[in-house]
Amino acid sequence: MVWTVGAQLYSGRYVIEKLLAQGRFGITYLARDKNNEPVVIKTLSDRFLNSSDAERLQQLFVQGAVQLAKCQHPHIVKVKTPFQEGGVWCIAMEYIDGIDLASRAQTILPEAEALQYIRQISEALIEVHNNGLLHRDIRPGNIMVRRGKAEAVLIDFDLAMDFDYELTATRRGELMNGFAPIELYARSAQRGPFTDVYSLGATLYVLLTGKIPVSADERKINNTHLVSPQDYNQNISPHINQAILWAMALEAKDRPQSVQQWLDKLEKQEEPNIPNPRQPRKINWEAVAAIGTCLAALIALIALLVDSRKDTDKEELQPSPAIESSWCEGAPGYGRSPTSSSGFSS
Repeated sequence: MVWTVGAQLYSGRYVIEKLLAQGRFGITYLARDKNNEPVVIKTLSDRFLNSSDAERLQQLFVQGAVQLAKCQHPHIVKVKTPFQEGGVWCIAMEYIDGIDLASRAQTILPEAEALQYIRQISEALIEVHNNGLLHRDIRPGNIMVRRGKAEAVLIDFDLAMDFDYELTATRRGELMNGFAPIELYARSAQRGPFTDVYSLGATLYVLLTGKIPVSADERKINNTHLVSPQDYNQNISPHINQAILWAMALEAKDRPQSVQQWLDKLEKQEEPNIPNPRQPRKINWEAVAAIGTCLAALIALIALLVDSRKDTDKEELQPSPAIESSWCEGAPGYGRSPTSSSGFSS
């Protein structure tokens, strides 16, 4: 059942203004309250209302709404008290005036801006998980940014209601969007905060690359490789790239087990191993003086040895008298007559 424009709900407290969306779980309307303030009204879709299990599903819907109302956080849409209209349970919640991140993701966001939004949504999810809930449908289209403010708000908690319906081919097709982890494809698979961590990582992937990652189902069945975000955007910091890949590990056991654990990784930038610069050493003038004295003594010693060597060389070059006389006597013009015998008889 879809309400028309002008329909009054909850004894006239809300007036339907227009239909906003029809999703796989519910129908969303824009309405006005008695103060003419915009309000969002959500109901289960006809698919569930007409099922044989409608009563139980509506109980889950209301219980989830009550739990969500306890999640008071600036980055979580505010939920009002559930009410019934014509046998259909409804949830009234805050209307967020702004734009969703799916529209912003058409262009690559600066890393600092994307991280600001992701941190805000991560803090909101910690509050959700502390209240025993999972979102299960985190993606850019379910994150609103308030108009004129850098404030992200988590909306659309359709999957927060623990519907354990049978997996169908249609459901599998709905999950082929790159944001759902592998455990959401199987009815009996264990889920936990790590389920939302995967979707958070995939959302950051899109914000920084403009590319939707390959689905977990495709990765599992066909062993398709998940392209590293840095391959699309070289400006992504290495530790952010690694944090995204960690969050999007195919198997739940290989992911961060809590949002806080993943946040810590986002904040922890590896410090480069830069050696400490050498500090200028103080001059030891006493040592310098001692070295100078030693050098002076060494130079003086070398000079003394050189002078001594020169004197020795002079003495070696001065011929002795005996040698000189013998040499002179045998040399022409040195005390011998030119006609004297050479020592042989004629």
